Amino acid sequence: MTEHADHDHEHHLPPKSSVKRWLVTTNHKDIGALYIITSLFFLIAGGILAMMIRTQLWTPGGSILGGQGYNQAVTSHGLLMVFWFISPFAFGLANYLVPLQIGADDLAFPRLNAMSYWVYLFSGLLFLASFFLGSSLAGGWTIYQPLNVPAYIPEVNQVGSLATIFALMLFVASVTMGSVNFLTTFYRMRAEGLRVRDMPLFSVSILLTVWMMLFAFAALLAAVILLSFDHLLGSVWFSTAEGGSLLWAHLFWFFGHPEVYIVFFPALGVMAEVFQTFSGKRIVGRKWFVIAMALVAIQSFVVWMHHMFLTAINLPIKTIFMATTIGISLPFDLMVFALIYTLVKGKIRFKTPFLFSFGALLLFILGGITGVFLGAVVLDYQFRGTYWVATSRCFSSGSTSFISRCSSSGRRPGACSTTPPSSRCGTASRRSARSCSPRRSW
Repeated sequence: MTEHADHDHEHHLPPKSSVKRWLVTTNHKDIGALYIITSLFFLIAGGILAMMIRTQLWTPGGSILGGQGYNQAVTSHGLLMVFWFISPFAFGLANYLVPLQIGADDLAFPRLNAMSYWVYLFSGLLFLASFFLGSSLAGGWTIYQPLNVPAYIPEVNQVGSLATIFALMLFVASVTMGSVNFLTTFYRMRAEGLRVRDMPLFSVSILLTVWMMLFAFAALLAAVILLSFDHLLGSVWFSTAEGGSLLWAHLFWFFGHPEVYIVFFPALGVMAEVFQTFSGKRIVGRKWFVIAMALVAIQSFVVWMHHMFLTAINLPIKTIFMATTIGISLPFDLMVFALIYTLVKGKIRFKTPFLFSFGALLLFILGGITGVFLGAVVLDYQFRGTYWVATSRCFSSGSTSFISRCSSSGRRPGACSTTPPSSRCGTASRRSARSCSPRRSW
């Protein structure tokens, strides 16, 4: 975006030194910064809960938290990190960088973008408040039935559990508004002549991410709405012994497994951009790299049942999902080898952003290798419920996503790295694209 266009967009806003500016802003850069700062606040909150958990486990029979308090801390930590930190952190980067990379003046609906942020902030604060409003949900971040229904929640008349459910509803509403906004921006606001396949890889990763969000979070919304009916209206969607637990598991994991790639794809886009920049080499097999990402995005919706191998689902169905689970690793193999071969073919400059991204790639490989074992039915029987699962999840999604995004902090907005001239970015306006030459400097 040109300096003139940026000035035109901001002329009606108070100066950045004013508090009012951050309360009324609709500028995509400001909202991106707000997303990042707010998500880091929730990271700190989740980190405090994690330290409370470890302190409780320091000695047998720890007394820092009671039994119910410990369960709430574990649940709240998981939900904070998965929902209110990892995904919004990526949304912050996307808000800031995507319009610059595709030559748009701003997102398609700036006010909707601002509303999405404020709903996200309110949902997070409501969730934190639920921890202090009697008994919140305490069945783990997966909120499994029957531990999520009123009959199994102590002090059921307290509002903590309801506050958690409503916070999740608001978060899904925020995600849906943001997804629609980004999709409209990608398809209606790109610079003239810029094709989707020629966009910078970070923007491609965000495009696939918001498509997954649009469908995956719909299943979560359906699950929490039905759960609210059980709590408020006395219905038995999940309270019944005839399939209530399976209904929750299907709805939750139809969302939950795409969520793994929702949090990882932006990190993958950052790694690709950083590796191109610091190796001075265009990503090897770029077309196949993009195709592999698209295949993963599609396949992510047909592997959810591997989280349910311990249920009574019959073995032939489990075998089918074992095959789809192992199959989804193949596009990832292609992407990992493309990143590695890009480094082999290029001339690497070992700067801090590159080291962050390289470390994230190593963690992802470690998490991915351990995750493949969980795709086998017989091995899943042994590993389920152990630290193997928790470590694989945190390596492949949490740590990888956060560390790789840290590497983007040193990148100048709109810089093209080694993106070919056909990928308009940087100084391109929404109406007429100007080429951005490949360059290695930051």
